[in-house]
Amino acid sequence: MKKKFKIFLLIFIVAVFFLQSACSKKKAKKEIAGRSAEYDDTFLDPKDFPEEVLLEQYSHPYRWNKIQGDKVRFKEIWGYVLADHLGDWERDAPLTDIGLFAVEVDCYGNLERAPSRSMIKNFNGRVHLVAVCQSRALTHFVLDARFGKRDRLVRDLISASKDFDGLQIDYELVPKLDGEDFAEFLRLLKRGLGSKQLTVCVHARTRKLQDDVEDYERLAGICDKVMIMAYDEHWATSAPGSPASMDWCKRIGEYALSILPQEKYIIGVPFYGRSWIIDGDRPAGAWAFNGSNRRLFENSVERIRRKDGIPYFEFEAKVKIIQYYEDATSLVQRCQMYQSQGFSNIAFWRMGQEDAEFWNWIESGE
Repeated sequence: MKKKFKIFLLIFIVAVFFLQSACSKKKAKKEIAGRSAEYDDTFLDPKDFPEEVLLEQYSHPYRWNKIQGDKVRFKEIWGYVLADHLGDWERDAPLTDIGLFAVEVDCYGNLERAPSRSMIKNFNGRVHLVAVCQSRALTHFVLDARFGKRDRLVRDLISASKDFDGLQIDYELVPKLDGEDFAEFLRLLKRGLGSKQLTVCVHARTRKLQDDVEDYERLAGICDKVMIMAYDEHWATSAPGSPASMDWCKRIGEYALSILPQEKYIIGVPFYGRSWIIDGDRPAGAWAFNGSNRRLFENSVERIRRKDGIPYFEFEAKVKIIQYYEDATSLVQRCQMYQSQGFSNIAFWRMGQEDAEFWNWIESGE
């Protein structure tokens, strides 16, 4: 009797397992179908884009740009250059400012070896040293004066900036309770830098947050300019979408200008895109333009779509993939929007990830 009961119990457990598995698959398919409907935009037809353009910087020809309007013009055009990827910097880009990325803080709260200003050769514009701290706990450790690291770090950052035109603080993980410590850290830096420019990176906002450590108005009262990182609306673990959709960027600009005049801002624009696995568990990825363009060719994608001006495409391998990216058309459209809002300073993250055609549509000047 006990043996029969055990067999029955085993059969019952197996049946429940398969029933749950079937329900999960059905639910997943329903979610995927919903996602597919969300991205069901009009395809761009290849016959409307007959010319395949092959620029020197392209890994493969690209046909999908159709840019309207005049060139965009900004007073300041910033480009971020990684110290270990200097070859990614497009020398003909009309940059007025370069952010050399980056000098970091080690696990003991000390400044690591900073990149040298001499790395940027044959450039007549301004070069800013970018400082980062990529740990929430470490950021708290160096900002709170009780740990005895802050003042030394301030002196070292000022010293590291001596050959640069300015210093930019890109501390993106400031704990919520360290807002005043962060403000004091910036005040000390500004005092020590004197006439050199101090800028600070902040996350994008579309409304005022309570107890915000990146309060635009407070930080702009300390620093010369605030650089809004208007990207990562969608990220690796979020639902698929543009890293910076047009409507979201528009609302960011509107909110920022309701707080401060435009000359206090540098508005950040992404060159990169992202991809997501729709039918699987593999992680999403971030992509430069050339990587996205290569994927178009490697997977024989014959049509792309645009959602609110942002190009994307789908293809199926063993899994279904959706990939948003930036081309010259979407970049010019976003810049035209920021220009129409009144912004005069713009920044691009990062050099080497862009559609090279974009540089034919932007210029510096008043």
